[in-house]
Amino acid sequence: MTTTKTKPPRRRARSTVLAGLLGGVLIMVAVLRQGAPIWSAVLGFAILAGYAALLFIFQARKDTIGTLAGNPVDERWGLINSRATELAATCAAVVAVGGYIVTEFAGRDNWQFALMAVVVGLSYLAGVVWFRRRL
Repeated sequence: MTTTKTKPPRRRARSTVLAGLLGGVLIMVAVLRQGAPIWSAVLGFAILAGYAALLFIFQARKDTIGTLAGNPVDERWGLINSRATELAATCAAVVAVGGYIVTEFAGRDNWQFALMAVVVGLSYLAGVVWFRRRL
């Protein structure tokens, strides 16, 4: 019995590159609208486009990069991806609530933190309902 080594699927490779390019363009436009120098707008675009290009080029060669690109290689990397996503969501929730509290005590405008906290909370609630019905 012979086995052949196949490349992992690149199902999200194009969407990763397109998201990086679109994000880079949006950052570039936002920076230019604020009146910043052109080099800073180009730098903002280059960072996101470069990150997307690195993910696209190296995702088939390295398991970690493949997971960052949205293509976990196996169940173990899928679990690592899920746990990393959970950690990121927890950090976002802590920053949203903490930022809201700090700006509330400082007497500053805190609608950005309030909006972020509401989005995190509602998306968690929606996820619980959705996955409860699906699993």
